[in-house]
Amino acid sequence: MSRNDRNGHRRRILRQRVKALGLPCAICGRPIDYSLPPLHPWSYELDEIVPVSLGGSELDPNNVQPAHRICNERKGNRIGFTCEAGGRPQRKTPKPNASQDWTA
Repeated sequence: MSRNDRNGHRRRILRQRVKALGLPCAICGRPIDYSLPPLHPWSYELDEIVPVSLGGSELDPNNVQPAHRICNERKGNRIGFTCEAGGRPQRKTPKPNASQDWTA
């Protein structure tokens, strides 16, 4: 897959198909205003579930989801990332608590 495919015809078609579903942001769960201009923080972006940098496909319909631009930026190339409605990053699976009992 060449880097050029990312903004190519197949990517645009996939982006339009996901947009037509009108789904909320897959990262924070809030509705997306699909009429906002592309550079607006709350505008629609197509996010890869498994980032391309980690081996995911940018053209696989099963690897993409709708997201707000700001949520997608905060997610970066992480897997299993979500935001609260206010935009604070969260892990989907909490880290195990370290033992606080140091007296043994």
